[in-house]
Amino acid sequence: MNARFGAELALAGLFDYLPDVYLYVKDRESRFIAANQSLWKMRGYESESEMLGKTDLDLHPRYLAERYMAEDRQVMESGTPLPNQIWLVPSQPGELKWFISSKMPLKSATGEIIGIAGVMRDLEKAKSAATSFDAFEKVVNFVLRNYEQPLRVNDLAAMVHLSVSQFDRRFKALYHMTPQQYILRVRLHAACHEILASGGTVAQIATRCGFYDQSYFSKQFRKHLGISPTDYRLRYQDSPGQLSDSLGLAPLLPS
Repeated sequence: MNARFGAELALAGLFDYLPDVYLYVKDRESRFIAANQSLWKMRGYESESEMLGKTDLDLHPRYLAERYMAEDRQVMESGTPLPNQIWLVPSQPGELKWFISSKMPLKSATGEIIGIAGVMRDLEKAKSAATSFDAFEKVVNFVLRNYEQPLRVNDLAAMVHLSVSQFDRRFKALYHMTPQQYILRVRLHAACHEILASGGTVAQIATRCGFYDQSYFSKQFRKHLGISPTDYRLRYQDSPGQLSDSLGLAPLLPS
Protein backbone atom coordinates (compact mmCIF):
# COMPACT_ATOMS: atom_id res chain seq x y z
CA MET A 1 0.00 0.00 0.00
CA ASN A 2 2.77 2.44 0.87
CA ALA A 3 4.06 2.29 -2.71
CA ARG A 4 1.08 4.46 -3.66
CA PHE A 5 2.47 7.20 -1.42
CA GLY A 6 6.05 6.97 -2.68
CA ALA A 7 6.73 10.66 -3.34
CA GLU A 8 5.00 11.81 -0.15
CA LEU A 9 6.94 9.33 1.99
CA ALA A 10 10.24 10.34 0.39
CA LEU A 11 9.60 14.02 1.11
CA ALA A 12 8.49 13.35 4.68
CA GLY A 13 12.10 12.91 5.74
CA LEU A 14 12.79 16.56 5.00
CA PHE A 15 10.52 17.54 7.87
CA ASP A 16 12.93 15.98 10.36
CA TYR A 17 14.95 19.16 9.84
CA LEU A 18 12.00 21.31 10.99
CA PRO A 19 11.69 20.50 14.70
CA ASP A 20 8.78 22.90 15.30
CA VAL A 21 6.66 21.31 12.55
CA TYR A 22 4.82 18.02 13.06
CA LEU A 23 4.16 16.10 9.82
CA TYR A 24 2.02 13.02 9.21
CA VAL A 25 0.61 11.07 6.27
CA LYS A 26 -2.46 8.85 6.64
CA ASP A 27 -4.22 6.40 4.35
CA ARG A 28 -7.96 6.23 3.62
CA GLU A 29 -8.61 4.52 6.97
CA SER A 30 -6.74 7.31 8.82
CA ARG A 31 -3.86 4.96 9.64
CA PHE A 32 -0.50 6.69 9.98
CA ILE A 33 1.88 5.66 7.21
CA ALA A 34 4.49 8.37 7.81
CA ALA A 35 5.41 10.75 10.63
CA ASN A 36 8.37 13.00 11.12
CA GLN A 37 10.67 12.71 14.11
CA SER A 38 9.07 15.60 16.01
CA LEU A 39 5.67 13.90 15.90
CA TRP A 40 6.62 10.34 16.81
CA LYS A 41 8.79 11.60 19.65
CA MET A 42 5.94 13.76 20.94
CA ARG A 43 3.72 10.68 20.88
CA GLY A 44 6.27 8.86 23.05
CA TYR A 45 7.71 6.42 20.51
CA GLU A 46 11.34 5.41 20.00
CA SER A 47 11.03 5.28 16.22
CA GLU A 48 8.63 6.10 13.40
CA SER A 49 7.95 2.41 12.76
CA GLU A 50 6.31 2.05 16.19
CA MET A 51 3.68 4.63 15.23
CA LEU A 52 2.91 3.39 11.72
CA GLY A 53 -0.33 1.51 11.17
CA LYS A 54 -1.96 3.11 14.20
CA THR A 55 -4.88 5.54 14.11
CA ASP A 56 -5.70 8.49 16.34
CA LEU A 57 -7.85 6.12 18.40
CA ASP A 58 -4.64 4.29 19.37
CA LEU A 59 -2.79 7.51 20.20
CA HIS A 60 -5.28 9.91 21.73
CA PRO A 61 -8.28 10.03 24.05
CA ARG A 62 -11.39 8.94 22.15
CA TYR A 63 -13.15 12.28 22.55
CA LEU A 64 -10.31 13.94 20.60
CA ALA A 65 -9.48 11.08 18.23
CA GLU A 66 -13.01 10.81 16.84
CA ARG A 67 -13.02 14.51 15.95
CA TYR A 68 -9.56 14.37 14.33
CA MET A 69 -10.69 11.46 12.18
CA ALA A 70 -13.97 13.16 11.29
CA GLU A 71 -11.94 16.06 9.94
CA ASP A 72 -9.79 13.59 7.96
CA ARG A 73 -12.95 12.27 6.32
CA GLN A 74 -14.12 15.80 5.58
CA VAL A 75 -10.88 16.55 3.73
CA MET A 76 -10.97 13.29 1.78
CA GLU A 77 -14.65 13.58 0.88
CA SER A 78 -14.37 17.21 -0.21
CA GLY A 79 -11.05 16.74 -1.99
CA THR A 80 -9.93 20.19 -0.86
CA PRO A 81 -7.28 21.31 1.64
CA LEU A 82 -8.30 22.53 5.08
CA PRO A 83 -5.63 24.95 6.33
CA ASN A 84 -4.96 26.61 9.69
CA GLN A 85 -7.51 24.88 11.89
CA ILE A 86 -7.21 25.34 15.65
CA TRP A 87 -7.08 22.12 17.68
CA LEU A 88 -6.28 20.98 21.19
CA VAL A 89 -3.65 18.26 20.93
CA PRO A 90 -2.02 16.12 23.67
CA SER A 91 1.67 17.06 23.80
CA GLN A 92 2.72 15.27 27.01
CA PRO A 93 0.85 12.95 29.38
CA GLY A 94 -1.91 15.00 30.98
CA GLU A 95 -1.21 18.12 28.91
CA LEU A 96 -3.24 19.63 26.09
CA LYS A 97 -1.83 22.45 23.98
CA TRP A 98 -3.18 24.60 21.18
CA PHE A 99 -1.94 23.72 17.69
CA ILE A 100 -2.64 25.00 14.19
CA SER A 101 -3.31 22.06 11.90
CA SER A 102 -3.46 22.03 8.09
CA LYS A 103 -4.52 19.02 6.03
CA MET A 104 -4.68 18.27 2.33
CA PRO A 105 -5.99 15.29 0.36
CA LEU A 106 -3.50 13.00 -1.39
CA LYS A 107 -4.35 11.71 -4.84
CA SER A 108 -3.06 8.82 -6.92
CA ALA A 109 -1.85 9.23 -10.49
CA THR A 110 -5.40 8.51 -11.64
CA GLY A 111 -6.90 11.20 -9.39
CA GLU A 112 -8.25 8.85 -6.73
CA ILE A 113 -8.03 10.23 -3.19
CA ILE A 114 -5.89 7.77 -1.27
CA GLY A 115 -5.31 9.58 2.02
CA ILE A 116 -4.26 12.86 3.56
CA ALA A 117 -1.11 14.70 4.58
CA GLY A 118 -1.05 17.11 7.47
CA VAL A 119 1.19 19.43 9.42
CA MET A 120 0.78 20.93 12.89
CA ARG A 121 2.49 23.84 14.60
CA ASP A 122 2.60 24.44 18.35
CA LEU A 123 1.17 27.93 18.76
CA GLU A 124 3.29 28.58 21.81
CA LYS A 125 6.52 28.01 19.88
CA ALA A 126 5.72 28.67 16.28
CA LYS A 127 6.99 31.76 14.52
CA SER A 128 5.90 32.35 10.94
CA ALA A 129 8.18 33.87 8.37
CA ALA A 130 5.23 35.55 6.67
CA THR A 131 4.55 39.01 8.04
CA SER A 132 0.84 38.85 7.30
CA PHE A 133 0.51 35.58 9.16
CA ASP A 134 2.54 36.87 12.11
CA ALA A 135 0.04 39.69 12.55
CA PHE A 136 -2.93 37.34 12.57
CA GLU A 137 -1.10 34.86 14.79
CA LYS A 138 -1.01 37.64 17.36
CA VAL A 139 -4.81 37.80 17.18
CA VAL A 140 -5.13 34.01 17.33
CA ASN A 141 -2.97 33.85 20.45
CA PHE A 142 -4.92 36.69 22.04
CA VAL A 143 -8.19 34.79 21.59
CA LEU A 144 -6.65 31.60 22.99
CA ARG A 145 -5.53 33.47 26.11
CA ASN A 146 -8.74 35.42 26.59
CA TYR A 147 -11.58 33.26 25.23
CA GLU A 148 -13.40 33.44 28.58
CA GLN A 149 -13.63 37.24 28.25
CA PRO A 150 -15.99 39.27 26.04
CA LEU A 151 -14.32 39.52 22.61
CA ARG A 152 -15.33 42.02 19.95
CA VAL A 153 -14.27 41.65 16.35
CA ASN A 154 -13.65 45.37 15.96
CA ASP A 155 -11.13 45.20 18.82
CA LEU A 156 -9.36 42.27 17.17
CA ALA A 157 -9.29 44.14 13.86
CA ALA A 158 -7.74 47.14 15.59
CA MET A 159 -4.91 44.92 16.86
CA VAL A 160 -3.72 44.49 13.26
CA HIS A 161 -4.73 47.99 12.11
CA LEU A 162 -7.49 46.88 9.73
CA SER A 163 -11.10 47.80 9.24
CA VAL A 164 -13.60 45.15 10.34
CA SER A 165 -14.41 44.26 6.73
CA GLN A 166 -10.72 43.95 5.77
CA PHE A 167 -10.00 41.92 8.89
CA ASP A 168 -12.93 39.60 8.30
CA ARG A 169 -11.93 39.00 4.68
CA ARG A 170 -8.25 38.31 5.41
CA PHE A 171 -8.98 36.19 8.46
CA LYS A 172 -11.36 34.00 6.49
CA ALA A 173 -8.80 33.59 3.70
CA LEU A 174 -6.20 32.34 6.20
CA TYR A 175 -8.34 30.19 8.50
CA HIS A 176 -11.33 29.23 6.34
CA MET A 177 -13.73 30.59 8.96
CA THR A 178 -14.89 33.99 10.13
CA PRO A 179 -13.43 35.56 13.29
CA GLN A 180 -16.74 34.87 15.07
CA GLN A 181 -16.60 31.21 14.05
CA TYR A 182 -13.01 30.99 15.25
CA ILE A 183 -13.90 32.43 18.67
CA LEU A 184 -16.79 29.97 18.94
CA ARG A 185 -14.55 27.07 17.92
CA VAL A 186 -11.97 27.92 20.58
CA ARG A 187 -14.64 28.24 23.26
CA LEU A 188 -16.20 24.92 22.31
CA HIS A 189 -12.80 23.19 22.36
CA ALA A 190 -12.18 24.63 25.81
CA ALA A 191 -15.65 23.55 26.94
CA CYS A 192 -15.02 19.97 25.78
CA HIS A 193 -11.90 19.91 27.92
CA GLU A 194 -13.66 21.46 30.93
CA ILE A 195 -16.57 19.03 30.76
CA LEU A 196 -14.19 16.08 31.11
CA ALA A 197 -11.43 17.59 33.27
CA SER A 198 -13.62 19.28 35.87
CA GLY A 199 -16.73 18.48 37.86
CA GLY A 200 -18.35 21.81 37.04
CA THR A 201 -21.98 22.16 36.10
CA VAL A 202 -22.96 23.01 32.54
CA ALA A 203 -23.73 26.57 33.66
CA GLN A 204 -20.34 26.95 35.35
CA ILE A 205 -18.49 25.57 32.33
CA ALA A 206 -20.43 27.84 29.98
CA THR A 207 -19.36 30.89 31.99
CA ARG A 208 -15.73 29.76 32.30
CA CYS A 209 -15.51 29.31 28.53
CA GLY A 210 -16.94 32.69 27.56
CA PHE A 211 -20.60 31.82 27.10
CA TYR A 212 -22.83 34.09 29.13
CA ASP A 213 -26.04 32.24 28.33
CA GLN A 214 -26.29 28.55 29.22
CA SER A 215 -29.06 27.97 26.71
CA TYR A 216 -26.98 29.46 23.87
CA PHE A 217 -23.97 27.39 24.97
CA SER A 218 -25.97 24.15 24.98
CA LYS A 219 -27.51 24.98 21.60
CA GLN A 220 -24.12 25.69 19.99
CA PHE A 221 -22.52 22.66 21.63
CA ARG A 222 -25.22 20.35 20.27
CA LYS A 223 -25.08 22.02 16.84
CA HIS A 224 -21.31 21.58 16.44
CA LEU A 225 -20.68 18.41 18.46
CA GLY A 226 -23.94 16.61 17.70
CA ILE A 227 -24.58 15.90 21.36
CA SER A 228 -25.56 17.79 24.51
CA PRO A 229 -22.87 18.80 27.05
CA THR A 230 -24.34 16.36 29.61
CA ASP A 231 -24.40 13.45 27.18
CA TYR A 232 -20.87 14.35 26.02
CA ARG A 233 -19.63 13.94 29.60
CA LEU A 234 -21.41 10.58 29.94
CA ARG A 235 -20.00 9.30 26.63
CA TYR A 236 -16.39 10.30 27.17
CA GLN A 237 -15.96 10.55 30.94
CA ASP A 238 -13.60 7.55 31.00
CA SER A 239 -11.68 8.67 27.91
CA PRO A 240 -9.17 11.38 28.86
CA GLY A 241 -7.29 9.94 31.83
CA GLN A 242 -5.18 12.60 33.53
CA LEU A 243 -5.89 16.06 32.15
CA SER A 244 -4.35 19.34 33.19
CA ASP A 245 -6.62 21.89 34.82
CA SER A 246 -5.57 24.74 32.55
CA LEU A 247 -5.45 25.37 28.82
CA GLY A 248 -3.53 28.60 29.18
CA LEU A 249 -0.51 29.45 27.08
CA ALA A 250 2.67 31.01 28.35
CA PRO A 251 2.43 34.80 28.85
CA LEU A 252 2.81 36.91 25.76
CA LEU A 253 6.32 38.24 25.28
CA PRO A 254 6.78 41.96 24.69
CA SER A 255 6.66 42.72 20.99
